Amino acid sequence: MEDIELLQNTFDLYMKKGKEAKEKGNFTLAKRNFMLAGETMMKMAKLSQGSLKEARMTRARRIVELSENIDQVKEKKKSEAEDDEVKKWKEAEIPNVHFSDVAGLEDVKKAIKIRMINPVLYPDKYKLYNKKTGGGVLLYGPPGTGKTLIAKAIACEVGAKFYAVKGSDIVSKWVGESEKNINSLFEEANKQDRAIIFIDEMDSLLGKRGNDTHNDKRVNEFLQQIDGFAGRNPNLLLLGATNRPWDVDSAATRSGRFSQKIYIPLPDKKARKFMIEKNMKNVPVDKNFDVDKIVEQTKFYSGADIEELCDRAKDEPLLKAIAEDRVVEVTNKDFDNILKIFPPSVSESELKEFEKYNADVEGLIKKIKKKK
Repeated sequence: MEDIELLQNTFDLYMKKGKEAKEKGNFTLAKRNFMLAGETMMKMAKLSQGSLKEARMTRARRIVELSENIDQVKEKKKSEAEDDEVKKWKEAEIPNVHFSDVAGLEDVKKAIKIRMINPVLYPDKYKLYNKKTGGGVLLYGPPGTGKTLIAKAIACEVGAKFYAVKGSDIVSKWVGESEKNINSLFEEANKQDRAIIFIDEMDSLLGKRGNDTHNDKRVNEFLQQIDGFAGRNPNLLLLGATNRPWDVDSAATRSGRFSQKIYIPLPDKKARKFMIEKNMKNVPVDKNFDVDKIVEQTKFYSGADIEELCDRAKDEPLLKAIAEDRVVEVTNKDFDNILKIFPPSVSESELKEFEKYNADVEGLIKKIKKKK
């Protein structure tokens, strides 16, 4: 029969080594020692009687459970370290993207200039005309339509440091961490003379409340920050983008927040031609290369789709040029071949959903104007 005192000393040693290893971050060693401590305590329980036996068995089970959960502690430590990196927020820069780089969307550009750019560049004029300023702008539309490019162009036009953040950068599975990340983001941006916070994937950050308490707390914290930042720093602009505007909490789009919603549609003919010519600039093309034909073939293609299409159409001529060591021109047939296997990323049904949402938004605006 094993000696209880010897087992107790062995148990104490394993527990001490386990705690020391855990403190040092050596979770593998900590797990092993806690497991051995649990097994030792179980041996002591089998040698005991009555309430002491039950108490030792309960403790043994808890120690084994501690050992099994050590990986979760490790994961949390790692996640906290990653969160700390996120909270530092990389030094933002002023993007080198101009409105001239954005194809088409003249009405969109005009609306953005009136709402976001001119108030920063001409504050005295806006004060003279008592023109309303402040509040954020939500860009919505199908994926790949250039919402991020537009956001960068705005930052460039006003000379603002650009904080591009996805909802997934802020959202944390640890309780309270998302709110801390939001707070640190606004604090960092407020240090700049002029800054833009651009939140991509807005629906993942400001989803509709009522179904998830963690989401509700996150949304509440973000809305509080929005309500507070406008008065503290008029040179801090707020932009959001989403492919699912109907999933964004309605409180986020009320007056003073993301009150202006701007639809970014698929590129029209003029914009598609601009994109194709830009992507094929300085590329050897056939003398009969017909850009307008490709424009007609890409009716439902997004800007990202067109960029991918142009890049893939160069593949076969490039491979042939390498194999034959000569210049091989890109032709319309190369585009035709890719178009057969590369459909647009946005379906007609999805496009109709966006157009319906946009029509509802415009209808609401007209009703408000009539009341005024």
